[in-house]
Parts: sequence; structure tokens; C-alpha cells
Amino acid sequence: MSLITAPHHLGRDTFHHVWDRDIAPELVVKPGDEVSLGLRDPSDYQITAATTASELIDLDPARMDVLSGPLWVEGAMPGDVLTVDILDISVGAWGWSAILPGMGLLSDQFPGPYLRGWRTDGDSVEIVPGHRFALKPMIGVVGVAPAAAGQFAATVPTNAGGNIDVKYVRAGSQIRLPVFVEGALLSLGDAHALQGDGEINGTAIECEADVSIRVGLIAGGGLQAPMIDTGGPSDDPAEAHQVFLGVGPDLFAAARAASSRAVEAVSRALELDADVAYALLGTIAELRINEIVDRPNWVVGCMVPSRLFQ
Repeated sequence: MSLITAPHHLGRDTFHHVWDRDIAPELVVKPGDEVSLGLRDPSDYQITAATTASELIDLDPARMDVLSGPLWVEGAMPGDVLTVDILDISVGAWGWSAILPGMGLLSDQFPGPYLRGWRTDGDSVEIVPGHRFALKPMIGVVGVAPAAAGQFAATVPTNAGGNIDVKYVRAGSQIRLPVFVEGALLSLGDAHALQGDGEINGTAIECEADVSIRVGLIAGGGLQAPMIDTGGPSDDPAEAHQVFLGVGPDLFAAARAASSRAVEAVSRALELDADVAYALLGTIAELRINEIVDRPNWVVGCMVPSRLFQ
């Protein structure tokens, strides 16, 4: 992992575990400043290369999606918009994917625990023998302090950002966040080497990372929730996919049905245990709302690269 440098830096020894408007800032920056941050492993190093699947039941959920920061941005006031340009992401040499008990779209079908480690020091990973996928580093958690007083879990997405897990928060993109408290109090975490849209099993390839950002400020921007400018092509699948559909009046149920069908098909085609197939789809499957206008039913598709079935 290369060391990213910037005029301002926070190392991996500077971290916190909750969103809280009363946490003291670790660094004061001005709009236009560049900052480098060392992001800790999303499990806060509870999971290492020596961890076994059976040990996952002992994880402390309060330490998951550990945060780096917060940064106080001079001049930021409630009602403004904070911009965060992602300049570079360099992931660590090792990462992990898992099925964590009680987590994931199909947690009732696949309760886990399951754990797989990955070498992430190259530019791709072999998902299954003969099938390599390029690494696409991203940041799962980018957010600011909430307006309300108190402590809030780092794992939950809100209108202040947080654990949004949008795979397009990559180098070259910009995320814009509404400011709710003076100084904004920006924090980041939860780096992924590769994630599919939806992160259906609850984890991607989770890893530590060095990240470089540039902060900016739009006075009185009036943004109500985060938005992302991908900065270029949004990585619509460039290869052939098979799309497994879920159809019904409930989007969540349709997403579960589509994903369950994709798991069954991948398990059968690759002769994998179903839980292994499920965990893999968190890294490469693309879960999309395909249709939401023809009452009473909506359509969700789970897209899987066709080459896995050939």
C-alpha cells in the first residue's frame, strides 16, 4: 500500500466509533485544503488473516465501520454544503469478505458465519478459479455530524451520509453533504477493494486504506441529503450479464427474491455451497431497480456476469 501524502494528515491511530456532534475535531482545515487519512480496517482489526469463521460470532458490532476524523472545516455552517473530492484511494494488501450473523439481505437464509480472506496488493482478485475481477477501491462511509445531540451508530446511513456504501465513491468522484453543525465534522471509513451495487450479503472486500481528499464548501447550498458526482462514466456493466428478477408490490421482498435466485444459479453453475455463492455476490453482483411505475408490481434485477455460467 503506497503512502498518500497531503498538506494535512490523520493516521490510523486517530479514530472514533460513533457519529456525535460533540466529538472534538482532530484536525482543522480550510475549504480547498487537501487531507490524507489512514483508514482502519472496517472491523477495527477484529478480523485479521488469522481469524476463523467461528470467531465472527464474538465481534463487537459497536466497533464496526470505525471512523477516521472528525475534520472541522472552517466556515462551514448549518445549511451549507460540504464537498469532498476523492483524489486517491490506496487499499491495503489484505482484505476480507464475510457473512456476519444477523446481517445481509438474505440473513434468514444464510445466517453464517462465513469468512474469506483476499490478497488485495495487485490490481485484481480471482473470485473463483479462472475468473478475475479488477479491484475498484471505494469508500463506504463518508459523512458529517448529525444535527441531533447524542451518539449514533457508524454503521447506519442517514441524510448526513455515513455508511451509504455507494460503490461510486471512488477516486475522481465528489460527494456533497449537507452541513448540520458548525464545522461540519467530517469523518470517513469502511474502505472496500471491490463491491457490487447493493452489497447484498452485507460485506464487500473490506480492507484498510490510505485516502486523499480535498474539501470544499458551498455557502447556503440547501442540500437535503448526500449526492454524488461520479466524475466520469458510472461503470455501468461493460460485460454481458444474466439478470435474475424479483417481481412484486414490495421492493425489499423483490430484491430478496432476485438475489436468492441469483445465489441459487451461481451455486449451481459453479458447484459452490450456497453461502459461498451468496458471499461472492456481495462483491460482484449489481442489484438494480429495473421498473417502478407499473402498479401494483415493481421489478428488481440482480445482475451477475454471464461468464460465470459458461
